[in-house]
Amino acid sequence: MKYVGRFAPSPTGPLHIGSLVTAVASFLHARQAGGEWLVRIEDIDPPREAPGAAATILRTLEALGLEWDREVLYQSSRMAAYAAAAEGLIGARLAFRCSCTRSTIRADNETRRYPGTCRRKRLATANTAIRALVDPGIIELDDKLQGTVVTHLTDTTGDYVIVRRDGLPAYHLAAVVDDAAAGITTVVRGVDLLDSTAAHMHLQRLLGLRTPDYYHLPVVVNEQGQKLSKQTGATAVVEAAPGVAASVLALLGLEVPAELSGAQPKTLWQWALGHWAIEMLRARRAIAAPEQMGQ
Repeated sequence: MKYVGRFAPSPTGPLHIGSLVTAVASFLHARQAGGEWLVRIEDIDPPREAPGAAATILRTLEALGLEWDREVLYQSSRMAAYAAAAEGLIGARLAFRCSCTRSTIRADNETRRYPGTCRRKRLATANTAIRALVDPGIIELDDKLQGTVVTHLTDTTGDYVIVRRDGLPAYHLAAVVDDAAAGITTVVRGVDLLDSTAAHMHLQRLLGLRTPDYYHLPVVVNEQGQKLSKQTGATAVVEAAPGVAASVLALLGLEVPAELSGAQPKTLWQWALGHWAIEMLRARRAIAAPEQMGQ
């Protein structure tokens, strides 16, 4: 089976060094496997999106020589596919409509785990979410970097949301449906999404879809141990700044040789293809960024 990987940023702002590290790792791993590398813009949460962010992200990737295969997929164009998947699960009695709010759930059981309140109700479509039905059992993930992870969804989330009350698809549903539609064989992403993978695997089973291989990378953190993000003050990547590509490779464990100092990013990626292996990051949860890099 031909390798197909992807980088799937949310357009909440420009790329910062942490998200660029994920992009480069997924790009190099795909190219080393002789496979395709796709880009998907996860623009399904309008309140969180920044105007022009999607275009800025794509421009940065292009300027850095991270060339994708196929046309960029925008999740906002895929709403009909998500709705069809959710309705199919309802029809198969593998999902149900729910009128509970987060506050009522917490009031009922003092946790975020859904207690099954609406499982047997037949609710109208108005002002309801859709939840996937979770039965007792384990989800066992053999993550290629983080090892074996065993999850009991009945104890952690319970029946989880796949369509929000406002009608927008949840991340779990959109990611699973789109990975399958694109034929994604391998998902390389940050370890901060590791906890989401059990729900993804469960949803893949419900929908009869193949589970890809997962590689959860360590995330880049600041001096306080916080993941670099817009919320923690990470600054945008300036693709024209000297040393950006070399800095990313250093975070991934590669020191660029002196003779390549000042080389164009494309040249550095080509060199990295023969020297870097994703296994260098095995069992690591965090990569510390130099102070100036996260500011």
